[in-house]
Parts: sequence; structure tokens; C-alpha cells
Amino acid sequence: MFSTCAFCAGALGGDGGPSGLGVGRRFSYDGWKSRAWVICQRCNRWNLTPFDERLDTIAALDRMAAGGRVAATSDQVALIRVGPYDVVRVGQPPRVEMATWRYGERMKAREREKMKVVVPVAIAVVGVSIAINAVAGGSMGAFMGQIPNLSNAVYRGIVGNRKIAIEPPICARCGRVMVLRSRHVTDARLQRTTQANLALLVICRSCKGEGALLQGTDAETALRSGLTYVNLRQSWKLKKKAAEAAQQVDAYGGPESFLVRQAQREVKVSTYKGAEALALEMAVDEQAELRELERQWHEAEEVAEIADSLLVDPAVEDALRRLKQGDQPGG
Repeated sequence: MFSTCAFCAGALGGDGGPSGLGVGRRFSYDGWKSRAWVICQRCNRWNLTPFDERLDTIAALDRMAAGGRVAATSDQVALIRVGPYDVVRVGQPPRVEMATWRYGERMKAREREKMKVVVPVAIAVVGVSIAINAVAGGSMGAFMGQIPNLSNAVYRGIVGNRKIAIEPPICARCGRVMVLRSRHVTDARLQRTTQANLALLVICRSCKGEGALLQGTDAETALRSGLTYVNLRQSWKLKKKAAEAAQQVDAYGGPESFLVRQAQREVKVSTYKGAEALALEMAVDEQAELRELERQWHEAEEVAEIADSLLVDPAVEDALRRLKQGDQPGG
């Protein structure tokens, strides 16, 4: 088994986890076509496992996936979490409901990130308050009660000020470059166009007009960033709303249908509250992740076809081709 990525030469790392493969923390396999890959965590490319190890690898990954939990699924791809490891199963996996634990874990991760900011801010504020109180000799009880709100506001400000990782669009009204940040998405309006089922009409901060229409991956990236900010404001409630949010997505038949319906409403992102806001985040996440996985799968499949064809004798390959076309042997 190789230990470095064939595309970027980065170390694949990991110990293989329950699969016992020795390398990697993210794997993919297709039992129908006898394909298996180790996914590089650095460049996200799929590394095809050696042909002579493939059957054993697929069997190991199958056992590993059986003990995991499904995070997301489509007609062609299922993402399964096994502790700190990911297994991507391709082929024709059964439809599985969105796993609410995935977003429960996400909320916990956000709380941990939040505490890294809130605690130092609170300590600093308390220190300053004590110093001021010692000099002025006044009461600081009322001020101390505002420390949690102040700390949370500081953290929300940090998250809301994060730049959205897309090429800044040009405002169609005033011609200025629109540098978008997470908090700006709350004023954006969901749309549906002839080119995309989901689009986002964003407001220019300079002229205050509807400046640009984001479509495809740009719209998804902006929404994912903005919804992180929206849902952060009530994350303690969202842990309890995860099951309800998953049910809302499933009620429309899955994330794609859910997003089409939301785009048809043409409402601002700020309209979404509670479980509905989390349902929108779930649907956008799953669509973006599964489309990227399927893109990588098709790309890796092309490489696999080439690699496997190099191991087949040309005469045998020609005979198989003629049999598929219905020709008689020797004809």
C-alpha cells in the first residue's frame, strides 16, 4: 500500500482505522466495479489502490462501513462516518435519511470554537472591570451580568466578518467590487434561474441595490458561510431542532427538492429561523458535498479504467469487445 498521494505527493497519514489498511483517514470504494481509493486530505484527490490488493481492500472497507453511521446519501454515493474516519461508498447505495447526529456534532464544534473566543474576552473584561471598580469604588454587579452577552457579540462579530471564499462579484448597478462577508448573506434573497435551481441575489453594500446574482457553487459557498452566521445566534436551540430540520428536508423528498422549493419562495435568508434555517443549511451542505464527491468519483473512474486496461492483453480485450457487439468469435 502506498503512503503518499499520487497527485500532490503529500503524506496520506492515518493508521487506516478499523479497516487495517495502514494509511489514510478517508476512503472510497465501489463494490460493483471493484474499485477502491484512499482520498488525500491535502488535495482531496482519489488515489486508486493497487489492483492486486483491491478485493481485500474492498472487503475491509465494507466491514468498516457496516459499523459506521451514514452522514449523507444520494442514489450513487453514501458518506459514512466511522469514528474519526470517513468511508465513501459508491455504486447504488440505498436511500438513508439525513443523520441528525452529524449536525449535533457540528453544533458542538461551533460551541468549542466559540469558547476559544468567549472565555478570553470574558477574562479580559472581568480584569478591566475589577481595575475600574477599584479606582472608582463603584458597583460592578450590573456590568458583570452583561459579560456573557458582550462575549457572544464579539464572537458573532468575528464570524460575521469572515470573507466568503468566492471571486468578489461586480455590482451591476454601481460597478464596484462586492467583497462579501458572512453577515451580508442575511440580506440576500434566494432565487431560481433557468441556469440553476438555486441562486442568491446579493445586496451591494455601496449602493444598497441588488448588485449581483450568484449561481451554482458560488451561491452554495455564500449560503453555507451565511447560514453558519445565522444559525450561530441560536446554536443552543438548534441541537434540539436537528431532528425536526432533517424531517423538513425529507418531507420534500430530499435536499434537491427542498432547495428548489426554497428558491421558488424568493425570500431573504434572514427569513429562516430555528429548525427551518438548519434544514436549509443541511440541504445546501449535502448537495454541495455529494456533487463534489460524484465529480471526484467520475474523474477517478476514468483513471481507473485506464489503469485496468493496461493490465489486459489486447487480444483478450478485442475478443471481449466483439462479444459485446454480438460478433461471432473468429468472425
